[in-house]
Amino acid sequence: MKFTGVNLLDELAKKELKELRDLFNARSYTGGTIIYTPEETANLVFIVASGRVRVYLAYAEKEFTLGILNPGDVYATHAECFVQALDDVELLTAPVHAVRRVMDTVPTFTRTMVRVLGHILKNSFLIISGLAFKDIHSRLMDFMLAQARQSGVPEEDGLRLSLNLTIEQLAQHMGASRQTVSTLMGELARAGLVLKRARGEYFIPDMDALERAAGAER
Repeated sequence: MKFTGVNLLDELAKKELKELRDLFNARSYTGGTIIYTPEETANLVFIVASGRVRVYLAYAEKEFTLGILNPGDVYATHAECFVQALDDVELLTAPVHAVRRVMDTVPTFTRTMVRVLGHILKNSFLIISGLAFKDIHSRLMDFMLAQARQSGVPEEDGLRLSLNLTIEQLAQHMGASRQTVSTLMGELARAGLVLKRARGEYFIPDMDALERAAGAER
């Protein structure tokens, strides 16, 4: 799901934003590629033109996903995070100093950047809070509830939820091992709380039951 209701690709297509659009160059990457690392020396702004990219932190053997950027989202390399292509992606990139010169005339660009970075910061605090005060089961329950409330689609008496994430990617989001998350998702399925339909596709028969179960974990 997009972080904001604004798609910068649509904004850049406007005639009056030609000066800003001309600053960007397209770059393509295959799925799984690490595009940027914290050691990146180029200070760039990029807009996701197609595909999805993951912004994450890595310590030792653990990875913590801060956000997944979709087409139209914008980010900057100076945030000192890893950026990975989840799919085959195309990015529109431009030097920060060049974009800064015209940002004052494009408030939509600035607002979208602030909202995306704000979402990343919020996720960072949630990760810190979760690691300090919650076990992996509670973090997973909270994540499933949040996603269901945000993007669940009513179906029959429950909600259909499309995470579009593999178990491995979900584990990276939780800061846990794939085996641990797979086991916990199996437990949720056996309890009838979250049923897996296909890769990245789930069904929640009873949101109230999931909320009660999550509350009981606290």
